[in-house]
Amino acid sequence: MPLETFNPKYFPQIVDRVVSIWTPQEASDSFRRIYAEAIIRQNGADNDMQFMHTSGDRLLAITFSERKNEHNNAASWWNAQYENSTEKEKSMLKISREYLTMMDEKTFSYMNDDDVKLSLFVSTVTGEGKKILDETIAFYKSRGFKNMYLWTDSDCNVDWYVSHGYELVEEGTFDEFSREDEEYKTYVFRMGIF
Repeated sequence: MPLETFNPKYFPQIVDRVVSIWTPQEASDSFRRIYAEAIIRQNGADNDMQFMHTSGDRLLAITFSERKNEHNNAASWWNAQYENSTEKEKSMLKISREYLTMMDEKTFSYMNDDDVKLSLFVSTVTGEGKKILDETIAFYKSRGFKNMYLWTDSDCNVDWYVSHGYELVEEGTFDEFSREDEEYKTYVFRMGIF
């Protein structure tokens, strides 16, 4: 299945997939959807490396990628959500944005100009994630990228990356998301793709 350029009309389907995993459980359902979409938008870039697989109108998987220090236009969307939120929600959005920015900066610090960052990788159907990731890596190779970097955290299946040959380059803890009984772990991985 060839890579398709991501169409923003599929944001709701991505949100459906991640809302229960990536959002504060104590928040309202409507805010949890905004929070999840904010994370997705923060991880997209204004470039030619935002891909998806679909079947009819069903989203199967996405990959969003960035070159070193690329930016996106999510700031205006974030600001609009922030202005229409309660004080508690504003605090949650602020911490989330600071976290995402911090992790992006950590990842970029390891990259050279011929490296790429896998910013977002979501599958809604078992097996589709590997397919789109393999095609995305082939795209990277065709563009001359040497290494793929990504960051992830306690909310994701970290063991999947380890078992698929990704090299751990940094492990950390984000105190704002940690609980007394459990640290919120962060990870930066690298994979050679040349």
